[in-house]
Amino acid sequence: PIQTQVFHALYHTNNNVLIGAPTGSGKTIMAELAILRLWNIAPKKKTIYIAPLKAIAKERIKDWKERFEGEKSAVKKKILELTGDYTPDLDALKASDILITTPEKWDGISRNWQNRSYVQDVGLIVIDEIHLLGQERGPVLEVIVSRMNYIAQKTSIAIRMVGLSTALANGKDVANWFGVKPQYFFNFKPQV
Repeated sequence: PIQTQVFHALYHTNNNVLIGAPTGSGKTIMAELAILRLWNIAPKKKTIYIAPLKAIAKERIKDWKERFEGEKSAVKKKILELTGDYTPDLDALKASDILITTPEKWDGISRNWQNRSYVQDVGLIVIDEIHLLGQERGPVLEVIVSRMNYIAQKTSIAIRMVGLSTALANGKDVANWFGVKPQYFFNFKPQV
């Protein structure tokens, strides 16, 4: 039921979307809908998936390499890890379709965006566990969102942002800050 309610916003629009939903409700599939939208309208654009923990990043890499890059995949996209454990070479970064990274790593990479074409090729940012804004990593996420908005403004190329979270107590504030119109903010109760 949650995916049904957010499907139109994720797959048929280019608007920023913020989703607060219980653990295990399929937020990863919701991110995939936004990724598929990007590939339909701008197949050469990159997706940046920001995971707050290396463990989540590793899980996403394993899953998406199988789903999007593996032998059985119909899309044959390149998935790349960009964490403290692994920094790929420039050619791999340019050739990738999805970069799975931690906030700190993407912050460091995107700082010098004017000289990095692969940063300018970003069409979608997915920030998982965005409710961590209130914790120690919050400022890094704030900088990333501000910088990506700045890059979009300077290059005149829109960068869509999708935030995924558990149910948010201060969801309207986060949605306003994240640039989400009210109709694209979904906050499901934990019992859904």
